[in-house]
Amino acid sequence: MSSFSRNTRRANSRLRLRALGAGLSLALASGAALADEAHRFVFTAYSDATGGAEVIAGRYRAALEELAGSPGTVELDPSASNTNRCVAYSMTLQWQKAHATCDAAIRDARTQRVGVPGWLGWTEESEDEYVALAYCNRAVMDWMSHDEAAAEKDLLKAQELAPGADFVARNVAALQRHVALARAAAPAPKS
Repeated sequence: MSSFSRNTRRANSRLRLRALGAGLSLALASGAALADEAHRFVFTAYSDATGGAEVIAGRYRAALEELAGSPGTVELDPSASNTNRCVAYSMTLQWQKAHATCDAAIRDARTQRVGVPGWLGWTEESEDEYVALAYCNRAVMDWMSHDEAAAEKDLLKAQELAPGADFVARNVAALQRHVALARAAAPAPKS
């Protein structure tokens, strides 16, 4: 199983400026997949959101503690926080919580997309990328938890939303590579 992490900054929610950061490897790789960096799955976290710095540094339990926060704390960007939770729960193999927060990240990103007034200068394309990012993270989580069909479905949705996004293309290529390797390793049918 191989994966890769990158960070995205989701600046002040009024401006929504993005700056992609450098990625770091997650310790999920094995065999031939390790040798081919281009075919590694990509989790994306928001480095400037709650827990983001800890996720990017690979300190997932610390990220979850930070994301737990104080009771009653209002989240300014629930999509970014749930995205970071999705990654942290996935990387700590807490599948039930990972699935719930990945679902929440998608729901929140969709809600934010719908609520964006066009006059603010945000483009539908950039909002689609935020939703696609949430789908990609859920796809990686699905793949890690051995649900290849769900991963493929989520990646197709992400590809519809942001066909030119690097993180989408990378995850699609990773899934195709892993499917091809699995087929090649399968025993030939007996006649």
